[in-house]
Amino acid sequence: MTGRGGGAWGLAYALLVSGVIVTVGASVVWPQSTLLAGALTLGCAAVGLVLVARTQRIISSILMLLGIMALTVGLALGGTVTVASLLSVNQDLVGMLTAVSFVRLITPAPTEASSRLRGRTAVLRTAIATHALGAVINIGAVGIVGDHLRGDGKLRLADATLLSRSYSAAAFWSPFWAAAAAATTLVPGANTLVLVLVGVPLALVAITLSAFDIFRMWGPDLRTYTGYTLGWSLIRIPLALVALVMLAHQLWPAVPVPRIVLLAGLTVTIAGLLLQHPRGALRRFARHARYELPNLRGEITLFASAGILAVGLRVLFPMFAIDLPFTTFTVPVAWASLVVMVLFALIGVHPVVSVAVVAALVQPLNPDPTLFVLAASIGWGASASVGPLTGLTMFLHARYGIDGLALTRRNFVYLAIVLAAAWPALWLCEALISG
Repeated sequence: MTGRGGGAWGLAYALLVSGVIVTVGASVVWPQSTLLAGALTLGCAAVGLVLVARTQRIISSILMLLGIMALTVGLALGGTVTVASLLSVNQDLVGMLTAVSFVRLITPAPTEASSRLRGRTAVLRTAIATHALGAVINIGAVGIVGDHLRGDGKLRLADATLLSRSYSAAAFWSPFWAAAAAATTLVPGANTLVLVLVGVPLALVAITLSAFDIFRMWGPDLRTYTGYTLGWSLIRIPLALVALVMLAHQLWPAVPVPRIVLLAGLTVTIAGLLLQHPRGALRRFARHARYELPNLRGEITLFASAGILAVGLRVLFPMFAIDLPFTTFTVPVAWASLVVMVLFALIGVHPVVSVAVVAALVQPLNPDPTLFVLAASIGWGASASVGPLTGLTMFLHARYGIDGLALTRRNFVYLAIVLAAAWPALWLCEALISG
């Protein structure tokens, strides 16, 4: 198969992905359209197996097979599944990711600036920029910063490591992340202010301390490192996205953030195209949908395959009950819960599955919602950085060719820092909610 669009298969894929974007966006006002989005995402997974490279095809096929097997065994053991659950295959994430790709149409190429910071300061600036953007627009921020860092070449492992740590730490506190949303759904009633007051310092500590490891990765090249430029021409688009996402989230808090990001990305792109190229705006938009969306087939197929795996695990895991040796949800138990999430991630279980398993296990202990959500959010963020099958790792692998196992091994340093800092953070959380 040749050509940017992949011929007839590429056209079919472009139509499927475009359908996912439209139906996920429509689910904001018509929730049932998410079922159609799920079905179209399954179509993307099927067609994607034809289009992707051999290695990606093997990985995606294994994920799908494991998901189907888990679903079958779970049902045989007495588990149940609804149509909505069966079609919850990461369609919101796929829709958001592909919609944000349109932003490239109006993003100017970076320009060299003599006043640009270099060395360690540039590394920290890039980390904070990635963290701040990722806290609101999620994984789209990794694409925005990552595309800039790689330029016309290949993204280096040091940059990928910096991106993964800076981005994943946003899970510790951001209400815009799926981490807090999923945990709050399972154990409602968390105090968002406490989560932010504890999570933000934890994220900054983890990023700052782990930056010294990044410095060593760059070696003698560190002094010439420039990182992500924060000039107005490069950040005005992300800022517009952040502003739209934050405003929309305040107006419609019940709408999932990925759907808000999807609509914000399309809105900003369309507005920018009409201002920059009013006569050719529609043609440029349609050309991107036809020829560029199929180029995202690797990451889309991986995300959809992981969604299929998650469906099966959600049915299978509740079939196994475990008696716990404690009766209250204390700080040590909370810390152990996030460690369990990390261990699940290391064997390929997505955090959305592990947080549900942990919640089911500790539910009889009547955990404090704020303490539980903080532990789950830290576990989610740590898992995202080291899990070989998490959305972040697969995104970096599919988009930039980063070796997931190499990235996981490199992030063990960061994981150790997070686990050590998590204990006092949980103690502080308990003190704040008790006082």
